[in-house]
Amino acid sequence: MIDDNIQYKTEQYLKEFYELSNTTDIKGFYYDTRLHSVIVLEIALASFNKDHLVSFEYLCENIPKKLGKRTTIQTILQEGVRKKYFIKQVSEKDKRIKFYTLEKDSLAVIEKWWVDRKEFSIA
Repeated sequence: MIDDNIQYKTEQYLKEFYELSNTTDIKGFYYDTRLHSVIVLEIALASFNKDHLVSFEYLCENIPKKLGKRTTIQTILQEGVRKKYFIKQVSEKDKRIKFYTLEKDSLAVIEKWWVDRKEFSIA
């Protein structure tokens, strides 16, 4: 017999997945592909922790190749900047390097999303 709580959490996660996949904000962007999700989470970490700098090269080195290649990572970064989910900042030390953080409204959405998810977290 399956625990009713586990079934409920699974149903809630699936419902959220379907609903948020159709939104036009950072949450919908997050659910586009697994690679979108990883990039949003990496950039969210950089937004929460200023010592965790995220650049294109950092992402290419740390994201498993199975999830996406350099050109796809670059395309997602460009899309996130174009849609104003990400902010791209030039490194003061090396002008060739760009660091990414979440735009303030996107950061607020992600923070609220994590708080809301605690209600049915599978973990």
